[in-house]
Amino acid sequence: MKIKNSLLFVSVIVFGILSSCNLDQGCDLDQGCDLDQGCDLDQEKEGECVSNKTEYVTSVNSPSTGSVNETITIEVSFQVFNGCGGFGKFIETQNNTTKNIEIEAKYQGCICTQDLPIRTTNYKFIPNRIGNYELNFRSSPTEFITVSLMII
Repeated sequence: MKIKNSLLFVSVIVFGILSSCNLDQGCDLDQGCDLDQGCDLDQEKEGECVSNKTEYVTSVNSPSTGSVNETITIEVSFQVFNGCGGFGKFIETQNNTTKNIEIEAKYQGCICTQDLPIRTTNYKFIPNRIGNYELNFRSSPTEFITVSLMII
């Protein structure tokens, strides 16, 4: 019974290590995975294990007023799908005083924690005229978190 349990335990560990090798991102099992460290990081090439993906905003913290030609800092939180994810850039489309804003996350690394962390970054907005502005941060494929700003 002890031999069966030990064999099962070792099999689970080996499977876990081998499955941590991300075959989509440059680690080749035929060339070897280091069982102590997962994929052999010496085999990674420059630029591999880097990808970008649009992610959805989870919350926005913004003032409701501001002044012309002065920077308004808006705190934006978004969720990434593993520990390698972080902020990449904002993608903006504008129509008069309305802006639609999306976040492009940048994923760097071949071996990532399998959690769903929330990341926070600042969006800088500089209004160029007096009036009301609407900033729509994409929070799902069809929904936005809307910030209304009155600029004086």
